[in-house]
Amino acid sequence: MPAFLMRAHFPRPLFTRSELWYHILMMPILFPAGNYFFLRERYFTNAAVFGWGTLLVFVLYVFSLVVLTAVVKLIIQQYPDVRQVRQRNLVTLLAVTTLTVGLAVFDVWAYSLFPIFERPFTWTTVRAVVLLGVLFDVLLCLVLGIQYTYGRWQENQTEKEQLKRAALQQDFDDLKQQINPDFLFNSLTTLPALIGQDRQQAGVFVNHLSKVYRYLLGTTSQSLTTLDAEIAFVNSYIYLLNTRYQSAISLQIEIEPSLRSANLLPLSLQLILDYAIRHNVVDAQQPLPIGISTTPTGVLLVKFKRQFRPAGGNEASDELATLLARYKTLAVPMVATVDDDGCFTITLPLLAEGTVVTK
Repeated sequence: MPAFLMRAHFPRPLFTRSELWYHILMMPILFPAGNYFFLRERYFTNAAVFGWGTLLVFVLYVFSLVVLTAVVKLIIQQYPDVRQVRQRNLVTLLAVTTLTVGLAVFDVWAYSLFPIFERPFTWTTVRAVVLLGVLFDVLLCLVLGIQYTYGRWQENQTEKEQLKRAALQQDFDDLKQQINPDFLFNSLTTLPALIGQDRQQAGVFVNHLSKVYRYLLGTTSQSLTTLDAEIAFVNSYIYLLNTRYQSAISLQIEIEPSLRSANLLPLSLQLILDYAIRHNVVDAQQPLPIGISTTPTGVLLVKFKRQFRPAGGNEASDELATLLARYKTLAVPMVATVDDDGCFTITLPLLAEGTVVTK
């Protein structure tokens, strides 16, 4: 036996479900054709010849199929790469053709053992069976080759999609990690001034700060959160920002009560708010109005006025780009953005309660 076959592992299961059905459906075609070649009209006119002939061709067919399929799949194991298709096909055809010669001799000899068939062993018959066998081998190799190539292509597509999802999730997690230190630093910078001016307000500030970080820490391992939890987080988050920006952000929230249990990606609203604040003027003399609302169709709208900064106002934002890409990997309607009449609107799909997504 060749060395590469000795090193290979016998494929289990040998036949896939589709391959089994293919061979089963081929039996009513191949059995009469094969027996007609060996036994001529006697196969259809003599009941005993028909019965024994069908039994013999079934045994020979199964034996040949197991041997040829096992060899083909063992060769595929040795040349698994899609780029090795030429080498794999050449070795496969050479191996199965050699086996076909041996199987042809065996088949003709098997028919000669039954006197009822009146079919002596002749090399002329062997040559004819070899020719038919080679044609069958080409078809078998073609079917298995196409099936294997298609299977590998599907695996590659699945792997690429999984890698894409993992990369997007990592980008999303990295953004969350980048937000936390900057936000914490700014909040702690604001706190000493509050303590000196208004201890009661400082206490409220610390309470909201603890709510924000409790939410940030709680969502690190979550794929989804409820709209109600996200809105509660946004209220605390905006309170902290307004303390820093001297009430320069005007937030209006109008949420349909029946949609508060709907789901969305954690920190979606924070990323949108950070995008709005980073790319627009936020000033006590020119407050930034932001509206968060829902529609009767179960869609979340985030709308804010365009107040571009003097420089860099039109630059792309990692927050928004990552959020759009993250939603794109889910089997949900796409996130939509509309920039019109000095107003920027982001439409987020809300997922039904109990929805499960893969991180």
